[in-house]
Amino acid sequence: MVSGKISLQPNQRFLLRSVSIIVLGLFINQLLQTVGSIILARVLNDPALFGEVNLLLQIFGMVTLFLNVGFNSALVYGFSTNREEAVQSKFRTALLGSLVFGIVVSAVLAVLAPLLSHTYQLPSLQGALIISSLMLVFNSVINIGVASFSGNREFGTQATFMVITTVFSTLGMVLGVLWPIAGDLLWGVSFWMGVGSLLTAIFICWKAEKVHRPRWMGEIRLTQMREMMRYGVPGWAGNIAKAFQQPFLVMIIGASSVVAVGHLANAFRITGFIGIVTWAFMIVTFPFVAESSKDWEESRRRGTLCVRYNNLILYPLTLAICMYPNEINGFLFGEGYTTGDSATYIRLLALGVFFSSVGRLGGNILAGLGKTKANFWVMIVAGIFVIAVAPFINSSNSVLAVWMYTGGWAVSALSMFWFFYLEGFKLNWWKAYGEPVLPTLAMAVCMVAGRLTGQLNSWFVLLGLACVVVLTLYIESTRFDHSRLRWLQGKQAKTRHEHH
Repeated sequence: MVSGKISLQPNQRFLLRSVSIIVLGLFINQLLQTVGSIILARVLNDPALFGEVNLLLQIFGMVTLFLNVGFNSALVYGFSTNREEAVQSKFRTALLGSLVFGIVVSAVLAVLAPLLSHTYQLPSLQGALIISSLMLVFNSVINIGVASFSGNREFGTQATFMVITTVFSTLGMVLGVLWPIAGDLLWGVSFWMGVGSLLTAIFICWKAEKVHRPRWMGEIRLTQMREMMRYGVPGWAGNIAKAFQQPFLVMIIGASSVVAVGHLANAFRITGFIGIVTWAFMIVTFPFVAESSKDWEESRRRGTLCVRYNNLILYPLTLAICMYPNEINGFLFGEGYTTGDSATYIRLLALGVFFSSVGRLGGNILAGLGKTKANFWVMIVAGIFVIAVAPFINSSNSVLAVWMYTGGWAVSALSMFWFFYLEGFKLNWWKAYGEPVLPTLAMAVCMVAGRLTGQLNSWFVLLGLACVVVLTLYIESTRFDHSRLRWLQGKQAKTRHEHH
């Protein structure tokens, strides 16, 4: 008999509580970024200038991917498995290594600034990128500080850091538009965002000293640095291949149309709201699985739980965005930024987020077990379509270039399943990927029916949302009741056996 009451186990309570905290932080982040873009779009009221600013932000975002060289993920793993060693030496080692590589990346960006400025025919871009290069060192410090709290499973503090970072960067972007430096819009955006990064780095270092009390000064062991890089570099390279795609896609499309850059940037903002679901589960899953890495059966249960709850949330959100792209885009950014191609961009990017969740979350599950190979190769598979094919078709068809982006993620999702089998780590596939589809199917039926009825569409949308909530709770309560029944039957059988 089903009681309808959901009784959560400790792992489930921890997972849902931690993910809720991170989702809240990421949602605030995405909301702040979107509000900043809305203000930027409406203040400038010029798709060309709007595209130029977004081009600068995407270039800087791409360059920041090369920071840390895996020291941040290695530090998360270190705090999850041996906190004392992480505080005594690994924090210091990771910070120094990240600073060194941050300086190198800063110098490379400054050298490439004239070339990029010439490529996009934007003279002011050169000075803006040189100013931005100074921010990279501060970002290196920020990443290491946040990693220490993630590995220590202090997700509330980590969420706070993310919000503070976004507040300062968004304010910097807006201030750059309102108060340009030397009358230059792009220079102002770079300068004020750099001030925000400096303030964030100072705050995070203060918080790390107050909570962790790490040994800032001391011996740097090259053997330990190599060990951390051996673990972190595959995941770092995989993350580059993953995150490189969006700014790269914007850059190649920007070579033919800065207006298209603005439309694509808006699509990224909208689909970013569903991307935060998987991002939150990735942050929590890594240390959550690493904690039980010596018990693969427990890790299998934890991994299945993470994927299941991710999909219960992600499936209906993806469906909603794919069905109403123009309505969402027009409401947020104005009808002037809604075109025939913009809806296609939004749908494709939403599906890209959906497919990418398989490889991104699966790679973090295996990384928690100490296996980072999948994190690298799955992201390479995803990125090769964009990097190798998209530049050649962009000049004739920008929409087809975005199709390449989504197709790459679809293939990477299939390769992730192969890696699960290769590593001998099989999730409960039905609970993880199959069962969460059922509530979304009910929602889809209601929304399609609403489209056919016309004036009653809004009521059917509300009915679809209600179906998702009710069916999800029903499935969960049924499953938990059956689990308790099996547990009680097993306990009774064991008692009878001991009695005889």
